[in-house]
Amino acid sequence: MSTKNIRTLIVDDELGAVRTLRGMLGEYCPQVHVLDEALNASDALKAVEKHRPDLVFLDIEMPHGSGFDFLRQFQRIPFGVIFTTAYTEHAVEAINRVQPWAYLVKPISVRELKEAVSVAEEKMAQPKGPHTEMADTGGMVFNDGRKGALVVRHHEMLLFEAQGSVTTLHYVRDGKVHKHTMYKSLNGLMTQLPAPSFCRTHHRSIVNMNRILRFERTGRNGVVHLHHGLKAVVSIGKMEEFEKKLS
Repeated sequence: MSTKNIRTLIVDDELGAVRTLRGMLGEYCPQVHVLDEALNASDALKAVEKHRPDLVFLDIEMPHGSGFDFLRQFQRIPFGVIFTTAYTEHAVEAINRVQPWAYLVKPISVRELKEAVSVAEEKMAQPKGPHTEMADTGGMVFNDGRKGALVVRHHEMLLFEAQGSVTTLHYVRDGKVHKHTMYKSLNGLMTQLPAPSFCRTHHRSIVNMNRILRFERTGRNGVVHLHHGLKAVVSIGKMEEFEKKLS
């Protein structure tokens, strides 16, 4: 894409944060053209009507109307959204309400910003053009030492595998399988996942029932075949519950 191709609006109630982000975009993301800035939801709405941006960097926690209040003004959001916030706890609410292009936690690192802008470029290259969908699914937030907060939607999850005190999540994004390792128990994860869509198939695994390609019995046990070649064992003790959900 050519330089200054992504027409962008920055919305944040802290002027210092606006100036910092504008400076970082100018130095590290030459493909971004900042059209305007807004310090509140009301001014942001006027700026959108005036400039019709491709992308909005949007703070969530603002006085006189949050970032969510701003987005509720649109029946169909006609631009991409990259959330910027100092509060990781907003991530779950953000993905449950909206499907943002990215979620950045302040202070924003150069690497995270460049990755988010790269996602924006990919989204804009799609035939449907720049816009943000209202969310039709929930998700979870995991702490990531490299990125601060990893947001994974339920429909992206394939399989949780436990090995001792460590659990690995296999999830799919942009057609590729990724892994995230965490110190969470499968028991704890099951309390956070939507029961109809996820099943504990073994003391070492949880599978997304919506991602199953086929199931085969192997004696009294069984094997679940998931997308992207992943497999999971269904133990004798979990078989009844699994078959109920499968049916």
